[in-house]
Amino acid sequence: MKKIALNIFALGMIGIAFTACDDAKNDAIDNMVYISEAASEPATEIILGKTGETSSTTITVRMGQKAAVDTKVQLALDPQTLENYNKRNDTEFAVLPSEYIEFPAEVIVEAGTSTVEVPLTITSFDGEKGVDYAAPIKVVSAEGQTVSKGSGAYIITFGKPLIQKAPQFAFGNGMKMPWEGTIDLTNLTLEWWCRVINTAGNGGFSVNNQALFSLNANHELYVRFGDTTYGGNDQRKGLMEFLQIKTMGIDANYDSGDPNEESKKLPWGEWIHFAHTFDSATGDVILYMNGVEVNRANGGAGKVFNATGLSILGSSQTYFRDYIELAQVRLWKTTRSAAQIKKFMKKEVKYTDPNLVFYLPMNEGSGSTLHDVTGNGHDVEIGSADNGGNNQANAWTEYEF
Repeated sequence: MKKIALNIFALGMIGIAFTACDDAKNDAIDNMVYISEAASEPATEIILGKTGETSSTTITVRMGQKAAVDTKVQLALDPQTLENYNKRNDTEFAVLPSEYIEFPAEVIVEAGTSTVEVPLTITSFDGEKGVDYAAPIKVVSAEGQTVSKGSGAYIITFGKPLIQKAPQFAFGNGMKMPWEGTIDLTNLTLEWWCRVINTAGNGGFSVNNQALFSLNANHELYVRFGDTTYGGNDQRKGLMEFLQIKTMGIDANYDSGDPNEESKKLPWGEWIHFAHTFDSATGDVILYMNGVEVNRANGGAGKVFNATGLSILGSSQTYFRDYIELAQVRLWKTTRSAAQIKKFMKKEVKYTDPNLVFYLPMNEGSGSTLHDVTGNGHDVEIGSADNGGNNQANAWTEYEF
């Protein structure tokens, strides 16, 4: 089943002020026309159904005072409104094709009233992969009345929830992702979803050094579950239930937290989203878990990663005892903000975003190739690493994130 999430956000400080017409009867300057929801800045989400199904909502056109006579209000989709919004909010919404949204081009605020409900019908659709769409609805005119600059336009954004089949990996499924030449990364973000259970199905994170990723570069970037940091050589269950990142000489305590503290112990059997960022200008590295910052450190300003590839699930059998599921693995050549990470962790991102080095949704559902959807050519073959040989995932299971 394909769904679309409809998020409604207020849009402030956009729109165009309209002067009164010569024959206007309701020309009081304090009787501005605006969209009520934009003024109060709510955030609402509606989940639409399968492609082709429809969902309905309303917005409210309001006047500051009751209308003395029937007042016609013109509404339209306005691309400039969305362009302004994207610039102000560092977003890249595309205008929703008009055939997927219906609303009246004209409504009337009747004499003696100050509001009118505007019905909207949205049809669920398949758009370009990873693209977020929005409907920029604007009060174009109101029979000579002044239209609010701050609340005369309203953005309805659409995003598809993340529903996909994800592969489960075991020892022998390790992968290598070489690429031609060197990619110089002054900034980077590596993000992914993962889920861990042990082979008996009653636990997880059962041993240290279960490596997830290792960047082939002049500076280390090595991501793994567990180490001896919090328990010496004691590998009792629980002491390994954390994620550690080794990079640029930071070898300890840049991790998801001390698993001796129950609240910081990673939950086995649950999907967890992680993101690691690096900013060369400051040297800062930040680790996010489920969209929330959990740790930061500094590896030194001015460093550049000269990268030639990536290894995935590269541990030996001794240190790879659990089943690990992965999805939505993305490497960016930018430092993604906390807001970007949180907003897009449960969404696909635009496949052709020029800031992506590679993007492996891992949503194929079968086969031995995990495709890089950016067009940059960084596909990976399951089982292609030195510890590999098994070119089929242990299982494929559908999840909604």
